[in-house]
Amino acid sequence: MSFKNIFDNSGDQAGSADKSAQALNKDTPGAGDVSDAVRKLESERDPWLVRQTAHGAFDVMGFLNPLFQNTQGVAAAQRQVSEDPGSTSTMASATTKAFGPPKVSISDEDMPKLEDLSKLIGNRRSYALIATGLGTSEGLAVDPSLNTAYVADRGGQKLSAVKLDTGAQRPAAITLGDIGDVQLDGQGTAYSTDYGGARLLAVDLSKGSSRKIADVSGAYGVALDAAGKAYVASWLDGQLFAVDLPGGQKRTIATGLGQGIAGVALDGRGKAYVGRKDNGGHLYEVDLAARTYRTVTNLPGASTIRVALDGAGRAYTIDHLNGRLYEIALADGAQRVVATGLGTCEGLALDTVNGWIYVSNREGQLWQINQRAAQALGGVGKVMP
Repeated sequence: MSFKNIFDNSGDQAGSADKSAQALNKDTPGAGDVSDAVRKLESERDPWLVRQTAHGAFDVMGFLNPLFQNTQGVAAAQRQVSEDPGSTSTMASATTKAFGPPKVSISDEDMPKLEDLSKLIGNRRSYALIATGLGTSEGLAVDPSLNTAYVADRGGQKLSAVKLDTGAQRPAAITLGDIGDVQLDGQGTAYSTDYGGARLLAVDLSKGSSRKIADVSGAYGVALDAAGKAYVASWLDGQLFAVDLPGGQKRTIATGLGQGIAGVALDGRGKAYVGRKDNGGHLYEVDLAARTYRTVTNLPGASTIRVALDGAGRAYTIDHLNGRLYEIALADGAQRVVATGLGTCEGLALDTVNGWIYVSNREGQLWQINQRAAQALGGVGKVMP
């Protein structure tokens, strides 16, 4: 069927309806001779109730007649456009003439109320306590694909698997020594550090077994790259080592970082970021190729122990002494506290896929914090159980 036929039929149908409405209005007894007084009386009735008189029906017919006539005019204009695309402006003019220009009106009743906005903001979950009873946690890693966090219990020498939606927990591996940190390779293996045993371990998460990869004096923080290397921070010596996996070959990347370096994070572009747990909270940037480093920022009065990167130029670190979460701009070192009340926090992990920050502490708690809430002006504020 052509567009011409469609619009012709549309006009014919509207014309037929117009004739029927005229006939109904003409042949129905009482139509056209209703007094103004009666119409005024009916118009003052409740507008939300359906009028059940013939006079109300007559008013409807009075509305339909010009409507059908206007529809005929629009159909004719539309047919002209289908035959001559250059007449689009003519059709638009005809449509406006028939129905009038669109009108938009927003009243005070349409606007959101302040109390409703307050409820929405208050109901937005900015943080949650996921689990407790996790021992003296110092290391933390998250696998979003399995909806699971792996929490290192240094006092219990074990690694616990925690379901993030329910908080259910189970031992993933035991007898891991003086475990300080843990990272996942995404292939079913976790790599953990044994500070007291000066070892880097590989943990089979399906079996719960572990094996030594390399000897690293003062091994504490660990990070993994995509090329099969682990970067280990030596707490005792202030050095950053690169360890080939699984062979265990080790080489020194940076020295002179000072005693107490802890967390390590990689940006995937040749830079490592190392946090130093001292009363000054240093964050270092290490050039892995040049084997040089610079200070990104200092956090006065803080004890920086972990580092996590969001991939958008920001780093997060935790203050072990004061239970605070910091956001740091890597470009200029600008910093601010975005959450407090986190206890003796020592584990930190980021799930950038789903927008969550995870923090564990020595009180055995695992916290989940909304990353967008942390980025907002003022941050999350104080988290409370």
